Amino acid sequence: MKASTSIVFLLSCSTRAASGFQLPKATTAANSASKLSMSISPSSIGGLLVRGGAVAEPALQNFYGDALGYFGGIRIPASFLAGSSLAAMFIFKTKANNGELSTLERRVLGFYHFNSLLAFLLSLNTIASATIAHTAVLHGRFNKMAETAYMMMKREFEYEFVTVRWSFLCSLFCFLGMIASRLLIEFDLLKKDTNGGDSKNKKEIALLVVCSLGALATHLLSYVNQNLWCWQSLIGMTIYLGKMIATRAFVEARPLQIVSVGLTAASAFYIAKIGLRELKGKAGDVAS
Repeated sequence: MKASTSIVFLLSCSTRAASGFQLPKATTAANSASKLSMSISPSSIGGLLVRGGAVAEPALQNFYGDALGYFGGIRIPASFLAGSSLAAMFIFKTKANNGELSTLERRVLGFYHFNSLLAFLLSLNTIASATIAHTAVLHGRFNKMAETAYMMMKREFEYEFVTVRWSFLCSLFCFLGMIASRLLIEFDLLKKDTNGGDSKNKKEIALLVVCSLGALATHLLSYVNQNLWCWQSLIGMTIYLGKMIATRAFVEARPLQIVSVGLTAASAFYIAKIGLRELKGKAGDVAS
């Protein structure tokens, strides 16, 4: 009886020992599975499912507010340029009619009025185009989702986006040219005085004005060319905008756009005609 009881006891202990040695293996497997499941987040699972485990594409965002902010914000500096250039167009009228200016001063004065006119027209175009585009954004019937605000603007409002950017940048450079010309005329830096020392001093001041504003203009132009993204330079952007306007005028057959293109071509013709006349006058002065 005692022998059978001891045999049963030994068998039960061996069974418990065997089961005890198997439990840690099962527990280890369960823990490793739980750790693996905890290490994979839902976003990682979505990324692994795309393209057989590749990284997911950038998420799309709503850039409705960015579009409103851009078209609304750019009107503030454009309004400053428009107001300043409008007031500048009517300065030096009496000085131009007196006939006391030298040939160089008359040409610089013409350059001044030309730049003030262009700065006013381009800044006014910026304000009007941005206001119209702002209303189109408020209408809301476009796809607001994109990877970046730039991509959304280029896709949904390409003509307005390019027009506003180009007009504002060109008006800014015309404004700098207008400022340089006015400094030269206002302070008589181009006059030839009988006093040699005073004339030399004015010449150096004139060179200082031209070099300083020229340095700023070239710096800004270089920075603009580096950050146009879709074009290598402002010239390429100008050509692209010209093609867009030509498409709207002649391919889409918009009558008023055709009239605008014709008047622009006529303006360019008269600008070239006036420039050639000035060059012929200079050649005649040199020959005489």
